[in-house]
Amino acid sequence: MPALLIGNGINRYNSSASSSWNELLAVLAEKQGLTLTENDASEMSNTEFFDILDLACPKDDQSKLQEEFCNLMAKWSPADHHTKIVGWAQRHRSPIITVNFDENLSQAVEARFFRRGESFTHYYPWSCYFSDREIGNPRSSFAIWHAHGMMRYKTSIRLGLTHYMGSVQRARSWVYNRKGLRYSAKISENAWPGSDTWLEVLFFCPLVLIGFGFGKDENFLRWLFLERARLHKLRPDWTTKTWFVDVNSTDRQHRRLFLEKLGIEVVTVPQYIDIYENPAWQR
Repeated sequence: MPALLIGNGINRYNSSASSSWNELLAVLAEKQGLTLTENDASEMSNTEFFDILDLACPKDDQSKLQEEFCNLMAKWSPADHHTKIVGWAQRHRSPIITVNFDENLSQAVEARFFRRGESFTHYYPWSCYFSDREIGNPRSSFAIWHAHGMMRYKTSIRLGLTHYMGSVQRARSWVYNRKGLRYSAKISENAWPGSDTWLEVLFFCPLVLIGFGFGKDENFLRWLFLERARLHKLRPDWTTKTWFVDVNSTDRQHRRLFLEKLGIEVVTVPQYIDIYENPAWQR
């Protein structure tokens, strides 16, 4: 069974506008007295917008915005479709990677928090996960991994372009250093520094992407999928299928070429209900 990569679309489905990260950033901007015109907003990514807000904060309070952002999500709770989708992964022992900071997915099945490996930091808790038990191999175990940080470690939240560049810097050393993933590929081994983190799932598992826009803000994930494609070119025997599931929309057609060149198959459905209420999640 494939692993799932889940974006904030799962929270926005059948929900209020407050579940949108755009809206949460707008609330923070209003608190700081910053107003963007529609043209300003179109020219600036959310990551850049966050960094502009961050620059306005006192220099001795660098994590204030991350904490405020988390506080705005404090009342979020899982819905029925969260339970169905995570329940499917739990039954099939499939990993989940989410770019969300909230714990709706883990709360949906009352999953517990675990920490593994020796690479833990509050800034990059990439070896932490939620599950119903301690896991062995990340590729074949049900676990919910938070790629962009989690609410319980507020300094881990990746919101700004600076945050994403820090994530790239950290992951790049694991991919390219002397004991890294590309070195392991050349000597037919795959023991590498990220093997006890969600990166093991992203690089080696077949993936289904849902609720994830793959938009211009996703600098870190776009880079990782480029590296994944390069790795599969180096080692074709490591290639795994990947599907990007989205609704039919002319607004998103420009992403198709990028995704297909990465070896990702684009699957479109008529409506969001066909994703989040699909009977397949009950199997």
